[in-house]
Amino acid sequence: MNNSCTALIPFHNEKKRILNVLNVLFKIETLSQIICVDDGSSDKTYSLIKKQCPLITVVRLKKNMGKSAAVAAGLRKVRTEYVFLCDADLHHLKKSEVERAIRSALKSRVIDLLILRRTHSVFQTKLSRGDILFSGERIMKTKDLINVFKSHPRKYQLEIAINKYMIDNKKSVRWLPSSALSTFKIYKVGLFLGTMNEWKMITSMFTYAGWHEYWRQFLLFCHEKHSRIA
Repeated sequence: MNNSCTALIPFHNEKKRILNVLNVLFKIETLSQIICVDDGSSDKTYSLIKKQCPLITVVRLKKNMGKSAAVAAGLRKVRTEYVFLCDADLHHLKKSEVERAIRSALKSRVIDLLILRRTHSVFQTKLSRGDILFSGERIMKTKDLINVFKSHPRKYQLEIAINKYMIDNKKSVRWLPSSALSTFKIYKVGLFLGTMNEWKMITSMFTYAGWHEYWRQFLLFCHEKHSRIA
């Protein structure tokens, strides 16, 4: 593996939003590859990416397996030392913030995980530290992500599994601010289905390790901002 970074973006029915994310990532010189994983979409997002972004590697799953399975599928294609995990439904994603974070992670050599903290999140999210604990934008060493999957996270359990791995193995974790925000599920599929999907996501997270693990992460995980900006 070389000392560079691959962007890995799982998606499910994000035709209306993913090109905005890809247009930002295309401009980042420190990314040597962009891999998108279609998690069983039915809205022709796959065809859109293949047409508009032919240089992108697109992995296609036959059915919706969940975020963790999608990332695992894309991870098999990664050949760089670092990987940048990024959600596909972001708005206000800024090239300068992502580029700065990637350069900082590559230059530091001692940071094992650098999280882009969603500093513009609503108050309730900040109160639960969800702007850090559940942020989907993360730069980490590929070998560590491979090890995380040995604990078999499913569905929406990936972020909490990464956090647990970092605490258990006494890894160095820092955060940098990000203006990006994800799109609420109610705006994607309506109030009823959106609320149901949000509940499924929360249930999936806490099924992985329980409330005790959440409180451990709330108290111990990633309180320090990265100070040496590249």
